[in-house]
Amino acid sequence: MTFQYLKSILTVVVVSFLPAIGYSDDTTTPSTTTTTTTSTTGTQSFQSTCVNAWMGRTTDSTDKAAFKTFGEKYCKCAEGQQPLDTQEQVNKAAQVCMARTLLQDAMDSLDADVGVAKATTEDVSKYCMNEWSMIYPKMDDNDKKVATNYCDCANPKLMDLNKKSDNMSDDDYAKEVDNIASGCSGNVGK
Repeated sequence: MTFQYLKSILTVVVVSFLPAIGYSDDTTTPSTTTTTTTSTTGTQSFQSTCVNAWMGRTTDSTDKAAFKTFGEKYCKCAEGQQPLDTQEQVNKAAQVCMARTLLQDAMDSLDADVGVAKATTEDVSKYCMNEWSMIYPKMDDNDKKVATNYCDCANPKLMDLNKKSDNMSDDDYAKEVDNIASGCSGNVGK
């Protein structure tokens, strides 16, 4: 195995195992990079390595399909955060991608079940907290506080965005959700 392969695998595992949203302001990173790592046993893409690490992260999630789908989206985002050469870059990628994926999934579920234009503040809070619970099924009191702070920060911004959603493209809406996710990730530990 090459040093670069080991470094890539370590980076993927660290990105996949970081537990919570941190402090990030990045909202503009494209997700078009494709990275491939090579070992003596063959070639494995960043995406497949990351998803495998994500799936090995916990067996406590009650909805394995949703957990895997989340991991796939999270890893696609992380792949777009290249390069991941330093611990700081790895941490930032984990923070950005966890915030984005969590809020995007919550809003996608809300839209499918209720419709964003019809959603109430209670709906937004419920779907945000449901997403946290699916990702982290065994939250202690501190974890619940982190999740609540994040959802409380995002809720009014999402409600304002939802009022404008009829006049927005899906891509513009998703970008705004990412901006909200990024802005609220800085409030998590406070």
